[in-house]
Amino acid sequence: MIRKFYIFIFLILFVCNNSYSKSPPPGTGSSNVPANILIMLDNSGSMGWDINGNYISSWTKYVSQPADVAVDSNGNIYVLQISSKTIKVFDSSGAYVKVIGTGGSVYPTSLDIYNNVIYVLDYYNASVKVLSDSGNVIKYGQPTGYWSAWSIAVSNNHVFIGGFASYNQSYIRILDRGSLNQVNYHFNYPTYYSMSGLDVNSDGTKLVTVSNYRSKVCVHSISGTSLGSCQTVGTGNYGTGNGDTRYPVDAAFDSNGNIFVNDSSNRRLQKFNSSRSYVAKYGSYNYSGPFRWPWGLGISSDNKVYSADKDNNDVYEFNNNLTSFSRIGAAVSRMSIAKEAIKKIVSDPELKSGANFGLMEWGFYWGRYLRLRVPINSNGASTIYTDVDGVASGGGTYLLQAMNYARNYWNGNLTQGGTRYPSPIIPGATCQLNFNILISDGQWNSHSSAMGVVRDMKNRLNVKTFAVGLGINTGNRSNYNSLATNGGTTTALYADSSAALLVAIKDAVDQAISSTLTFTTPAVMPELNKGGFIYQSTFKYGKNKEWEGSLKKYNLNTDGTFGTEKWDAAKQLNKKSPSSRKIWTADIGSKNTNNFIVSNRSVLKQKLFPFKSSPTDTETDNLINFIRGFDSYDYDKDSNTTEERSSKLADIYHSDLIVVGKPDAPIADTGNSNFSKTDAYYRQQTSTPYSNFKGSSDCGGSCSSRTEVVIAGANSGILHAFNSKTGDELWGYIPPNIIGKLSSIVTTKANATNPIYGVDGSPVVKDIFFDDTPNNGANDPRWRTILISGLGAGGKGYFALDITDINNPKHLFAIENDAFNKRINHWNSDENLNSYFYAGNNNIPSQYDYTKLGSSWSTPRIIRIKVDGADRWVAVFGGGYNSGVAPEYGSAIFIMDLENEGRLLKKIDIQDKQIAYHAYSFGVAKGVKEFQMSQYGLQSYNINNQKLIVSGAGGMGFGITQDINGSTASNIKIIMDFELPNTNNTFLVTIVNKTDIVNSLPSDLTVINADGTSKANYDGALIYAGDIEGKVTKVNLTESFALGVDKMINKNISTTTIFDAQANTDNGRYIYNSLEATINSDNNLWLYFGTGDTQKLQSQSSQVKNRVFGIKDKDFPNFANISSAGTYSNCSSSGCPNSSQMGWYVDLDKAKKVTAKATVDKDRVYFPIYEPSSSSTPCTTGTAFLHAYDTKCGGVKANFPINLGKGVAGEVVISGDNLYIGISGEANKSLKSKDSLITIKSGAKASSGAVQLESWKENY
Repeated sequence: MIRKFYIFIFLILFVCNNSYSKSPPPGTGSSNVPANILIMLDNSGSMGWDINGNYISSWTKYVSQPADVAVDSNGNIYVLQISSKTIKVFDSSGAYVKVIGTGGSVYPTSLDIYNNVIYVLDYYNASVKVLSDSGNVIKYGQPTGYWSAWSIAVSNNHVFIGGFASYNQSYIRILDRGSLNQVNYHFNYPTYYSMSGLDVNSDGTKLVTVSNYRSKVCVHSISGTSLGSCQTVGTGNYGTGNGDTRYPVDAAFDSNGNIFVNDSSNRRLQKFNSSRSYVAKYGSYNYSGPFRWPWGLGISSDNKVYSADKDNNDVYEFNNNLTSFSRIGAAVSRMSIAKEAIKKIVSDPELKSGANFGLMEWGFYWGRYLRLRVPINSNGASTIYTDVDGVASGGGTYLLQAMNYARNYWNGNLTQGGTRYPSPIIPGATCQLNFNILISDGQWNSHSSAMGVVRDMKNRLNVKTFAVGLGINTGNRSNYNSLATNGGTTTALYADSSAALLVAIKDAVDQAISSTLTFTTPAVMPELNKGGFIYQSTFKYGKNKEWEGSLKKYNLNTDGTFGTEKWDAAKQLNKKSPSSRKIWTADIGSKNTNNFIVSNRSVLKQKLFPFKSSPTDTETDNLINFIRGFDSYDYDKDSNTTEERSSKLADIYHSDLIVVGKPDAPIADTGNSNFSKTDAYYRQQTSTPYSNFKGSSDCGGSCSSRTEVVIAGANSGILHAFNSKTGDELWGYIPPNIIGKLSSIVTTKANATNPIYGVDGSPVVKDIFFDDTPNNGANDPRWRTILISGLGAGGKGYFALDITDINNPKHLFAIENDAFNKRINHWNSDENLNSYFYAGNNNIPSQYDYTKLGSSWSTPRIIRIKVDGADRWVAVFGGGYNSGVAPEYGSAIFIMDLENEGRLLKKIDIQDKQIAYHAYSFGVAKGVKEFQMSQYGLQSYNINNQKLIVSGAGGMGFGITQDINGSTASNIKIIMDFELPNTNNTFLVTIVNKTDIVNSLPSDLTVINADGTSKANYDGALIYAGDIEGKVTKVNLTESFALGVDKMINKNISTTTIFDAQANTDNGRYIYNSLEATINSDNNLWLYFGTGDTQKLQSQSSQVKNRVFGIKDKDFPNFANISSAGTYSNCSSSGCPNSSQMGWYVDLDKAKKVTAKATVDKDRVYFPIYEPSSSSTPCTTGTAFLHAYDTKCGGVKANFPINLGKGVAGEVVISGDNLYIGISGEANKSLKSKDSLITIKSGAKASSGAVQLESWKENY
């Protein structure tokens, strides 16, 4: 019998069916051992010096000629030093923090702080300068006309400037605080003569003025920019009596309206109440104490009074009653700084409960200089709090003897003063964490020998060592870095103040006993002076409705387990009315953060309903209101469609969370030979250094205080930004390449909607230097914080935002491969849409040829490459997912130009290695719509075990007709959807085995550049890409590229397949997840990955034969073409690989599949694995397991695998010795868990010499 079939391309079926609906998620079927921490405190003589390395004596002063004082909201004290033209900053305890400014041509006389922004009056240059926290000028104002000034005060709306000591400068100028433009000018002689001091009260209604030459202090009412008449403070008399003044310099209000006056010639500080009557005084002429010449005043929010004694080089802190004082800026020794930090650590209840502490001092190797002061025990913290005061500086720095002493203690072999101290390590407690935290300020003797002892403690005793350097400049850090590396903690920690030291020590402790996690991708979030916490996104699956999302922030207990909930963004969002939310999109004319509203229905209508010819206003309003949070489709069946939905946050399914705070990317020299290739070096070389950006006001305000947010994509089609402190939504962005999909939410079923995939990709964020206004005709690059994300399962597209000003984000660009309409859509930075169709007169320019882009699962990686001899910021990502069906999509890597609105720089085709029985390559003329394959040599093929693959249609739709006779297909014809547009159209038709996989790259790329390892002494990056054919491809982006006339990279980029897992549709050996990378102790780059069809997890076929692999790239850091890719036959399946083998593999039984990226932890690599239920219970959810293998040999680690529970496990995240894993179903009750999260102790041990590469993540 002969049968005739018309076969359509499956891609369109996949788009229409899978992209616009979601299957139920997997898993929807029915005592801690405290860590031991030994603090090793250096007692060498230099610990008695100040933080800058200066010898301290009784005459040492930390301020010089202080002229003014201001206090920020955190209690930090800013002292203006008039002689050096700098500002010294001290914390609330009076400890030195830093210096701002380097003098130069600025002549400051006065400063004020408002909303933690510094305002400085430069009298010589007749200007007001607004400074960043690092001292950079972020705003500048210079009122017109000749003037000179003495004083400044700042209110919510205005800046007040007081004139200098001459008749024609008897004024108060009022500037607008935002623009610094003058808005009023008050001239009055003698009232405003010699205005040496000004201050505004807390509610901005009163201005106190000091006329120095007239010895007059007045209070003026403020109304707009008008000032009331003088209300005299005190007696108004020139004299020495209470309430009198003689040449006062400054005055200030406290929060209760009391007025304090620095009465300079009387050498005293006076207090007056809110009625301006005398209350109290302090001071007399004194060379050693208050006062010699009091000058500027500042008052903190808790009403502490700070007075600058200019001639005594002192700043005094007074209580509000003026009954006592202390000095600010007195020289503080490094030892005092260390003791303060240690006390705060051991008194922190969370840290104390999770660890036992001990204290050892070291310096010389005899007597009191080397001893265990407090042995590690449960009460060690409380003992240390007082005992640490007994440590005195004065010894040497003999590290070898100190480490031997510590090792003896951990071994249980320490005898001190006739007492033998047992080891604090609990026998058999393999999960117990043991740490030395060494604090030192200098260089030590016998470094190499000491490192041998450190390694021995790490390898034999499982005792790691943190190195904390106090006051160590970048040129003297090699020994500290070496100590950290040998001690198994990788990176040394550094501090130059008590606050920074506290953070450094806290960071060391946190690495041991706490971490941070999210359900999708966990993220460690250390914070200054705060405990650990985690973010977790989960969702509740429901049929015929939007899945209900949740994003929670929890405290982490010090043992790494989950603490109390801080907030749930879903609950916070439910408290917010839909009309008060800020939801916005691009390309609708109105550019603001709340333009997705019903009043814009006229322009939104067709964008929301692209497949409907005449959508109604009601349909449009209902959809807009539903997205905003109204129950437009009557979920609760009460016939009220104007009430709010019970849950406004949709599911955050595959979108990893990212936390974005102030710009804080590293710029310090790593000391590695490849530093000049790193981003840190680049940040120092740009025309505007990155440090300037960090201290600027380019972030819609001070970048140093930019609001920290949590950003994640939800399947309502919204990218959300939540305040990390409160969980409140700042805004929600609907990308223009997803807006047309939102109408698929609507269903004809009553009281229901269709759940969709929306913004399902993972955002990444990075600060880059580029011209973000490419269409203004000028080249004006600047630092910006950009976000780029794919749509994930939500579509074939990427979008980018400028979030430098987190409260006012800006659309940068978006691209979409609109396969349904057969066009590429590109939205530029002006939000203008240009569409390029696959066919017709408007052929796709090469810069927009994203026709091979599949569903954008691959998270972009932001890197620099060399183009035309200069650095170019690009995003690299895989071609996405093609459902294993459509060869036109997915089998590529894209290089996107971030500096040119997302246009394409290069498309790199990745081999599709089908085992071809025969391949037919031929050209087809322009205008042809269908053609017979027999004319090109294809007569027939066997349909039982063979299939056809057609390439070269350029994204156009096509079909195949053929006659079927038994198992033979003949009379094969290819019919295009429309006539071929190009003059030369090359096609490749291949007959392949049915079990072969149509290749694509859905996984994230693994990028290895100079920021990841010191071995990468090259520009650009080497990229490793896994694909669903089970291949690993290496891509060389380390060359210097040039652009052709089409503004594309004009050469082929080298690629080579280094490994082949030999996947087919029977064995299911797909690579869906990115490759984990590390430099092992053999100095080779190793890659770890597992296989498994994550789209068919329940497949129980006995043919499914997945594996986990560990392979090494022996050529790294070089690129070499490989003629024949390695396979499992080149690897060891039992024991360590020999020198000729490239790695190891392990077979998985029972149709198990790897469900997430592997995670390396020191000597082991973890794989989350799913075992489907048995064939007798096919509807029962399978089981999640965690497997662990030796990184170099593939041996199974003790106590593994672990049964995690029912459902699918996500990627393992490690912090310290804690593992965190999300699971889609019910966790094993024997494990520590909360909601859908599990925490497990790792027990991993550092491999000697191993260097771990951090996972690619930008979280600046």
